[in-house]
Amino acid sequence: MRTSELIKKLSNSFGVSSLESYTFPVIEEELKNIVPDIKLEKIGIGNLIATYGSGKPKISFFAHVDEIGIVVSKIIDEHFARLASVGGVDPRTLIGKRVVFKTANQEKIGVVGFLAPHLQKKEDRDKSPSFDELFIDFSISGGTKDLNVGDMGVIKTEAIELENNKITGKSLDNRVGCAVLIKSLEYLQKLRFDGQLILSFNKGEEVGLVGAKGSAEYINPDYAIVTDVTFGEKLPENIEPINLGAGPAIAIGTTVDRTIFQELTKIAKDNNISYQVETITRRSGTEGDVVQIVNSGIKTGIVSVPILNMHSPNEVVDVKDIEETSKLLSLFALNVSVKEKGSSSK
Repeated sequence: MRTSELIKKLSNSFGVSSLESYTFPVIEEELKNIVPDIKLEKIGIGNLIATYGSGKPKISFFAHVDEIGIVVSKIIDEHFARLASVGGVDPRTLIGKRVVFKTANQEKIGVVGFLAPHLQKKEDRDKSPSFDELFIDFSISGGTKDLNVGDMGVIKTEAIELENNKITGKSLDNRVGCAVLIKSLEYLQKLRFDGQLILSFNKGEEVGLVGAKGSAEYINPDYAIVTDVTFGEKLPENIEPINLGAGPAIAIGTTVDRTIFQELTKIAKDNNISYQVETITRRSGTEGDVVQIVNSGIKTGIVSVPILNMHSPNEVVDVKDIEETSKLLSLFALNVSVKEKGSSSK
């Protein structure tokens, strides 16, 4: 599948934290299209694990599947409900938007409402609303009669292609990472790889990195790469900018193994893959923070794809960055496998 079609398909799927099961079938279908006999299993709280090959070393790539969203926190009456955030949602991104909720038996469409500017007090017009001031009107889909407190939803939008090879849509954080893992397998199965690659598609990163730790303990790989997104927009002056279209951002710093950073940058240089360097001074805010410390410690790298407008319904990614990141990861798996075989034969 074309990368642009893959990312749109993943972006459009519903997968709020704890409801990733709606997105997993999309991922499974794509993996089976590449390697029909790939081993798929669900472990722990439901992370999806895909295993390719059976040799050594054991290499694992991680990406979280969940997206931020909203939850019904209170039913007001037969038409209206109150809401709260699931993950890092800015309430300003919700005003006037259509939202879709998964209930026990169906989907429910609502509209996020807010007091019209004509009716607001003058001193309130320049203030940002809080979740305490927002509500959802479900009258366009039969009201709240089939709705329950705890039902989760997302902004209803469709991913589309922009000019210059870019895609905009929701949940690119981190369906982009999922696409990278899928595409890396697609590239790798065309190469002479005789190690073992395990792809871990994880739950719950947006609400506390809850999935990756269990997967890392279960897989216990020799090497791990965590793939996520990063900020592709203007940063403070003391931070090197990360730009769309300039390739993957390879992390260096406290959370990553320096030898993996060196290997990734060497591969990129040797294969004419454009890359950027992202400095991590404390926590990375990715699954790498937990993957590196499980069991007796795992050699972990972090490779991120730059996006714009993170945690909004209109995130933007450059398709070229996804493809370059996927090539980098596949070559990393191949090179590490070749090096391990060479060392063991001496």
